[in-house]
Amino acid sequence: MNARAIAERDNAQCRILVVDDDRATAEEVVEAAHLLGYQCSYALDAASALRAIAEDETIGIVVTDVQMPGMTGLSLLDELSSRFASQRPLVTLVITGFGSIDVAVAAMRNEAADFLTKPVSRDDLAAALRRAMRKWLRLCGERSLAALSASLRAPVSETGQPAALAAPLAPVDDGELLKITRKLVRMREQRGQFLNPALFSDPMWDILLDLTSARLEQKTVPVSSVCQAAGVPMSTALRQIRSLVDMDLIRRWSDPLDRRRDLLAINDEAMEAMRQYLTYLRDRVGV
Repeated sequence: MNARAIAERDNAQCRILVVDDDRATAEEVVEAAHLLGYQCSYALDAASALRAIAEDETIGIVVTDVQMPGMTGLSLLDELSSRFASQRPLVTLVITGFGSIDVAVAAMRNEAADFLTKPVSRDDLAAALRRAMRKWLRLCGERSLAALSASLRAPVSETGQPAALAAPLAPVDDGELLKITRKLVRMREQRGQFLNPALFSDPMWDILLDLTSARLEQKTVPVSSVCQAAGVPMSTALRQIRSLVDMDLIRRWSDPLDRRRDLLAINDEAMEAMRQYLTYLRDRVGV
């Protein structure tokens, strides 16, 4: 499962893995995470944790104790970075009963997103997991954009394989890109006349298409309008908007002329990726 597929799940969340050799402590953290609405499991040692992470790509956050027999939590952080940093986003948190400046510094050097000292309160854990989930979503967004940009820059042959001699994409003005965007929206709407629309529900993509169209028209749009364009219940659309904001693909701010509503716009890097994609569709697919 790739980062975008994970992020587009109904709750736009990854799984959390707790690593602690004390079963009671591990179960306590897992229970607290469950009560906060997260999917969470535990491992009792670093080796088991590494196997679980390798086998389950939906694990995106690791909460580890420092003092463990065999491989310590800090060594686990280093191992996670070496094995998985190039493969997928992975956010780490450290919990320890032996808090010290040296341990905290070592944890941060190993790119831990947070450092908590036992006993961890429910509020502190909730805040740390919120920060970790936002970081994971942002990393997913950055990785998705990088992958999209790289795939669009790489010429392909008719078989879909790289072709070094393929012609580069020709520049397209905003007016032409707007026509392509509107055509994509119409195609998605027409598809629902022939097949059950629920088969193709993709609210994140519909939101990005709507905001791309607005950017090409040099407009900002209210949240309510974007929710309507997504074609899903308001609660679902709002959840997807929050995920896109956390992934740093779109931005949301209060309307200075009407504080009762918020406005949305696609971010520059995401817009550049969309420009490349639309240009690719025109030149290579004939949309």
